[in-house]
Amino acid sequence: MSDNPEVLIIGGGPVGLSAALALGRAGITCLVLERRTEFSRYPKANGVHARTMEIFREWGVAKPIKALTAGMPDEITIAWMTRLNGIELGQLVLGETDEVSRVFDGQSPEQMSTVGQHMFEPVLAKVAGDLDSVTIKLGCEVIDFTPGEASVTATYTDQTGARCTVVAQYVIGADGIRSIARRTLGIGEHGEASLGTAINVQFEADLEPLLGGRRSPIIWIINADTQGAFIRDSPTRWRYNFEIPPGADLDTVTQDRCEREVADAIGEAVPLKIHRIWSWGHDHAVTDRWHEGRIYLAGDAAHHFPPHGGFGMNSGIQDVHNLVWKLIAKLRWGAGDGLLESYEVERIPVAEFNGEKMMENTRQMEKTGFLSQDKSLLSVIETDAGEHVRRAIAEGIPAQRDQLASHGQQFGYQYTRGAIVPDGTEMVVSGVAEYRPTARPGARAPHSWVRFRGERISTIDVYDGGFVLLAGPDNAGWVTAADQVRAELAVPVKVFGLGTDLAPVDELIDDLLKRYGLDPSGALLIRPDGFVGFRSTNRADDEQKALSGALRQILDLASAEPGEAVTP
Repeated sequence: MSDNPEVLIIGGGPVGLSAALALGRAGITCLVLERRTEFSRYPKANGVHARTMEIFREWGVAKPIKALTAGMPDEITIAWMTRLNGIELGQLVLGETDEVSRVFDGQSPEQMSTVGQHMFEPVLAKVAGDLDSVTIKLGCEVIDFTPGEASVTATYTDQTGARCTVVAQYVIGADGIRSIARRTLGIGEHGEASLGTAINVQFEADLEPLLGGRRSPIIWIINADTQGAFIRDSPTRWRYNFEIPPGADLDTVTQDRCEREVADAIGEAVPLKIHRIWSWGHDHAVTDRWHEGRIYLAGDAAHHFPPHGGFGMNSGIQDVHNLVWKLIAKLRWGAGDGLLESYEVERIPVAEFNGEKMMENTRQMEKTGFLSQDKSLLSVIETDAGEHVRRAIAEGIPAQRDQLASHGQQFGYQYTRGAIVPDGTEMVVSGVAEYRPTARPGARAPHSWVRFRGERISTIDVYDGGFVLLAGPDNAGWVTAADQVRAELAVPVKVFGLGTDLAPVDELIDDLLKRYGLDPSGALLIRPDGFVGFRSTNRADDEQKALSGALRQILDLASAEPGEAVTP
């Protein structure tokens, strides 16, 4: 199987492993080739968004991933200081009030996790690798591939240096910023110029005596000598990220300089041991095309952003969540090529928006002294004459909340084109922080707490890789239609009655229907990725024809008749 998989995945990071897990759950044979000889040991990509945790919940890995941070405080306090032993400039407390927790509980069954990539990557690898249809090979680097009309042939070197060949029907390039897939295809990028470069220094030191009892996982530092942030990975293991200007020579960033920057951020000499130094840029780029022929790009191979807001890795996992169900539909359900074309149609605008917001977040952080090159201000920040500077930074701290509590950006994005059947209703627009639920085609289907077979579950818990039809309680015709269409098209469609199979919890059936924009006789078709594909707000003249037409249009089936699925 590993020599002739249905799907070859280049890259075994969170994005590639997520693709393998989702494909493997559907029985699609896939091979993951990862050039590293082991999974991540160094902390990075801390923070799995609630939307991504919903996807992990669907795949059955949310619980073990959440267990990795058991015992961590629910309340997260981020501090700004001149130095660790210096002046505190302000704090941002991200702990939710009871009222905010209640509201968010109605928006998602999951919360953000502070787990890092180095912690959960092995979990994804273990669960995916245990599937019979998934093979994961470490120490294997793809060096070339040849696209064909019906397959792609890739050449790679294994751990021994031997050259090997694999032939796959499709390829997912999830191999990062320096993607061999993107470079071989010659696909360009568009975006914004870099705002600078971050140098990351991971080190071991006992800084507890300088913390004054603080439990802040992130402490921003602003002084004339250095500007950056301490990130705590364990009681004695830390990272310090500091900035160098755009175009600065990375060769000047020696270990001696890094030790000096850390000491300047601490405020005094402390025994420490540096484990690793690496860098990344504050830039935004989105690949011009996300596929060519049978090769598809995802994650950092398709886009890269600054880290402020945490949408890099999270966007990548959501990329493959969108792509994988379409590959499954093509390989197993007879879907047309137009469905796969919808991948970049849907995901490129999301990546562009996320990148723009992440750059905006980076600029917002200038209000707190981040990336500041104004030496006249920095030179007085620790003196009596710098009171106005410290006050200005303190006033800029609350503006950072949106990037850290981005519920609207996580849940509120919508596909306006692609594998959907528009219903002509007006778009409900969310803000970055405020999420406004909508079941308009192209939106993530809102989460609701319901009672199913005596248990309280989320509507997200009924997703199992196929289509889900939520039907109003006053029209059994949708149930019959689902049975007929399932047999007609050989496409998995499960139907659940709202108010019958899925009974509302702590609300009236009218409230449940209103959340989905339905009358008691209407129905909502949810795609395998949890997004609304089709909505009939009320009774159709012919439910079977309406549902069949919607699925034919979404899946780009050869016999689909244009316009057949228009909502009555």
